[in-house]
Amino acid sequence: MEPLMEQRRAPRVTRLLEAARQACLETAAAAYEDAGLRGLCAEGRWECALDAIRMLDLQAIVNAAGPARTASMPSREGD
Repeated sequence: MEPLMEQRRAPRVTRLLEAARQACLETAAAAYEDAGLRGLCAEGRWECALDAIRMLDLQAIVNAAGPARTASMPSREGD
């Protein structure tokens, strides 16, 4: 891939990765807290947090990160 295309794609990739990291953190924290309220020990809470991360809807994260932007290429007549 050309360097210019990489530069244009980088902000979307960064946004997507940051969104995935944030979703994992929020999901794990919520699951850990919920498991504690249900009386699970620390190990059980950790397992619930990991399971919650495994069940994350990755497509929803991708969709929430915004539409993919492609570099506009000048069209050639006759194509």
